[in-house]
Amino acid sequence: MKNKNEIISLIKDHPPITMKETPLSAAVLVLMMQDENDNLFLIVTKRSETLAMYAGDYCFPGGMREDSDKDFIITALREVEEELGIPPQLYQIIGQLDDFNDRYGNVVRPFVALINQLDFEKSYHSDDEIETIYYFPLIELLEIKPDANLEIITRRHPSYCYVKNDVVIWGLTAAIMVLLSNIIFNLDKSLGKKIH
Repeated sequence: MKNKNEIISLIKDHPPITMKETPLSAAVLVLMMQDENDNLFLIVTKRSETLAMYAGDYCFPGGMREDSDKDFIITALREVEEELGIPPQLYQIIGQLDDFNDRYGNVVRPFVALINQLDFEKSYHSDDEIETIYYFPLIELLEIKPDANLEIITRRHPSYCYVKNDVVIWGLTAAIMVLLSNIIFNLDKSLGKKIH
């Protein structure tokens, strides 16, 4: 496993591939947390079962761009504060990943940020939006596998899935994770960026 500085450098140096904006667009924040032993985790939230979209899904914090958001990064920062109660001064944006389409065809732009565990523990999550928080070990990006059975639902080829106990991460979130694993581990896994 590469050290934190190598990983940050790889993410910073990644030239993001952007797509043309859609009438409805979104941004997510891939929040990497460093614990006291320098282990890195991704913060993945399980959405509330009462939400209209993606209820019960594990995903990165984020949401739809609003008219008042001057750019995608503002959308990501606003959503993280709404969902997790974390103001932008507690984390450091380190890069931008490639754009993806969600299952409805909307463009989603992922950003990557770094936060330390003590600062993350100051957060409070919105019970209206988030049921629980899952700490995804960065090394387990290598455990995400393709699952052809999901392609009908996601309209994404290939579609990927991660399963551990009762945690199931799939669809767009898994696709973004595969891109991140390609960057960090110098892989060339095919990405289902666009829907079919």
